[in-house]
Amino acid sequence: MTVSPTLDAPDAVPRRKRWWRVPLWILLGVVVLEVLINVALNVGVVQAIMRRGTDRTKLSWQRAFWLWPMGRLHLKGFTLTHQDTERWWKVEVDSLSAGMSLTGLLRKRVDVHGIDGHGATFHLEPSPAPEEGPTDPNARPWVINLEDVTLHEVRELDFSRVRFVGALDVKGALNLQSRERLQVDLPSVRVAEGFVEVDGKRVARLEALSAQARLDAPFQGEQGYDLSKALGGQARVKVDLLPLDWVNELLGPSAPVSLRGGSGRLDLDVRMERNTLAPGSRLEASGTELDVRAGPMRARAPWSLKASMDEERPGAPAGQLRVAFAPVKLSGARGNSVEVPEIALTVLARRREGQPGFALEPELYVAKSRPMDLRLLNPWLEQTLEIDSGHATVRSEERSKSAKARNALELRMDTDLVSGRMGKNKVLLRAEVEVDARHLSWDMKELGLAGTTLRLSNVSSNGPVPIRAWSGTFSLPRASLTLSPTVLSAKFTSQLTDTQPLVALITTSKNLPPFLTSLLNISKVEVTGQVQIDERGLQVRELNAKGDGFSLEGHLDLVQGNITGALLTTLGAVTGGIELRPGNNGLHLVNAKQWFAGQKAPPFR
Repeated sequence: MTVSPTLDAPDAVPRRKRWWRVPLWILLGVVVLEVLINVALNVGVVQAIMRRGTDRTKLSWQRAFWLWPMGRLHLKGFTLTHQDTERWWKVEVDSLSAGMSLTGLLRKRVDVHGIDGHGATFHLEPSPAPEEGPTDPNARPWVINLEDVTLHEVRELDFSRVRFVGALDVKGALNLQSRERLQVDLPSVRVAEGFVEVDGKRVARLEALSAQARLDAPFQGEQGYDLSKALGGQARVKVDLLPLDWVNELLGPSAPVSLRGGSGRLDLDVRMERNTLAPGSRLEASGTELDVRAGPMRARAPWSLKASMDEERPGAPAGQLRVAFAPVKLSGARGNSVEVPEIALTVLARRREGQPGFALEPELYVAKSRPMDLRLLNPWLEQTLEIDSGHATVRSEERSKSAKARNALELRMDTDLVSGRMGKNKVLLRAEVEVDARHLSWDMKELGLAGTTLRLSNVSSNGPVPIRAWSGTFSLPRASLTLSPTVLSAKFTSQLTDTQPLVALITTSKNLPPFLTSLLNISKVEVTGQVQIDERGLQVRELNAKGDGFSLEGHLDLVQGNITGALLTTLGAVTGGIELRPGNNGLHLVNAKQWFAGQKAPPFR
């Protein structure tokens, strides 16, 4: 009997062969997908897709490799940039590897975890974003979530004019929800050594830095991300401060002030909560002798700085700062010098009830100086009053426990009997100067001295009309001292007991005309005007004096005892003009007002 073969036998082998094709096709599909993913990563497809949905935030890289789905993503030349209405910043990393979710991209999410980067830089600068067209309110914003980030060898942190260079290690995380919220968490920032630069000049060496910080900024429409209360954290820093010579380049070659030396050390522990200094913050710094030159004056002193923010207690300040210079050596153009044992400024900070921020209470302390030879002022003052002898001491006003805060910033200078010459005339006087430091201002070109009071006493002169033991007080509601060249400009008011100084200034002989003799008997005179003193002498403009039956107005210049100018004086019913000329004054009693109207005051030099 013949047995016929079954029909299924010939198909068995082909079926078994087709079985092995399935994994081959799967493997081929994975390979093709792998190639497509890596091609998309390297030709800019992924960046282009994300750029259309992340507004002003952009991710990019130069080269990428990803052994998907088991391997990690490897990027070379990674860059993250962001721009809002006020600033632009960029993070660059030479190389990094990370785990990444591919499916997240389909949901407009960049989910990256376990980032390990090497060789990073950070740049930030003011740069307003350009105007944008209207956006679709229904569009789903992109979310960038970077978790477990570790960056090694951060070489540079560039904040426009201030830059850190060195080696920094950072651990942290970033979550950016486009047009909703920006969150940055930095649990660890450490540096072993680095340098701080300002405008390309090294100013400090970081001996050590450890910090932690968190930034949480909500999006505020047209204003962008609100950073006003976004920052919190703590930083501990130890810094070696380099000499302050670098400040001179910031001031410019024409600046009247220059600095030399002052290198030192700074220890800082700063704590922040919602952009506000928190209790526990401390700063201590000190430095070697700082040499400051301002016009003809020079000051040299070691310096120290202490600041703290303490726990709030009823009646106690929340924080305080004290900067001190001790001892301070002052000298002039001719080498005369004086030493002040200590100059210190203390500022107490108290919380404002029901208001944000602090109320500041400054207090100035100047230890009584050793006597200063006033002849050091002659290079500036000798055309007005050449000093032959005399000394002055400088100190702050003593403050009792019951004194009000308004007296805490008063500086005093007192002289002994000063002897000098105004041309051929001998002059003796004592002077007291009170400076209200609350009104001091400084703009690198001039020092504002508004609120200063000058008291003169025991003023005597042997001129044609002698002055005997005269005294007067001058208030300067507006005053400034320019340092280079040295010029004192002030508006003054005064209540004079009598007119002795006015008579002495306008008299060149002992034989006074009857019109001027009456000036010697006038008391209680109010005087106002504007004055300027520089190396070429004294100028008075808008001079006005009023008393009982008496008035005077005009202008005058005083150089080495020689006076030029014009005055209009009224005594009772008589008005006369006085023409001031060196050695020969003229008197105009006819048409005096018309004559004076033609005597225009020249402007200040």
